[in-house]
Amino acid sequence: MKVRSKLADIDFVFGKFQYKKDHLIIHSDATRCMESKVYISPDDIVSALGKALSNPMVWVYFLGFPFFLLRYRRRHRRKRSGPK
Repeated sequence: MKVRSKLADIDFVFGKFQYKKDHLIIHSDATRCMESKVYISPDDIVSALGKALSNPMVWVYFLGFPFFLLRYRRRHRRKRSGPK
C-alpha cells in the first residue's frame, strides 16, 4: 500500500496486527527501513465504513475488484519480466 503525503511517501507493507486498549495496531513489516505503526480506533472504523459505503466509487471498485486484481497482477508480472 502506498501512502503519499506532503511529509513523506511511504510504501507500507503490512506486518503483524495487534490489539491494545480498544485499538487495532497495524505494524509495518519489520524488514522495512522505516518501521511504522497505524493505530485504528473503533470510531475510525465506523467513520471509514460510513464514508466508504456512501461513496459510489467504492462500490464500483468492490464490484470490479476481480478484474482490477487480475489486471494489476498482469501488469506487474510484465514489468518484472522486462521487455521482450
